[in-house]
Amino acid sequence: MSTTLLPPGPAAPAQDPFRPVPVAADLLPPEITAARRARRARNTVLSVLTVFALLLGGWYVLALQETTAAEEELVRAQTELQDQTRRRNEFSELVTVRERAATIDTQLTALLADDLRWATLLSAVREAAPSGVAVDSIAAKVDEKTEGGTRQASDSALPNTSGEELVGTLSITGSGDSKQDVADYVDALGEVPGLGNPLLNDVREQEDDGESRVDFGMHVDITDAALGGRYSADAKEGN
Repeated sequence: MSTTLLPPGPAAPAQDPFRPVPVAADLLPPEITAARRARRARNTVLSVLTVFALLLGGWYVLALQETTAAEEELVRAQTELQDQTRRRNEFSELVTVRERAATIDTQLTALLADDLRWATLLSAVREAAPSGVAVDSIAAKVDEKTEGGTRQASDSALPNTSGEELVGTLSITGSGDSKQDVADYVDALGEVPGLGNPLLNDVREQEDDGESRVDFGMHVDITDAALGGRYSADAKEGN
């Protein structure tokens, strides 16, 4: 059995019996500590209040600027309104005349709602005639309204197929080169606005200087589409 000898380690330092022992202790009085804590809390509160006051002041300045801008815009709008009112007053007489004219026009529209534009209607009757037809005479009659505001229906020889109210009749006489020309004229009258139910009630063939002609008499109903006169809404749009 072998034995190993180790070298001796360093010796532990000797303790100085007169070395001061470190001691940590708060020797401040509690009043001073509390005062310091209160001061720090007060400073924190004052800082928060200062930031809040700055933010509030900034918001107030911004709101004041917006209010000022709105007031300036209001002043401009009021100034423009006053200018417009002054200009309107300068032309008050013209405005009054226009208002009176509009009132008269409305009254005429109501009064002449059942007016019939004879010149337009009779011109359309003649223009509908084909080249081989000559119109000799046109007799017209408009049915009067009763006290209840309705019209006494005319005795149309045909059922009303126009889909409109009948307000009068036309009696047309003339002559054509052939029966086909007269038949074409009947069809053309059925397409004229304000007319309906065209019907031949007299057709006679005549010899004149060796030429054959067809004399005819025709009955045509006038519908309410022909009413309105020059004061109607349609006539105003056309003008």
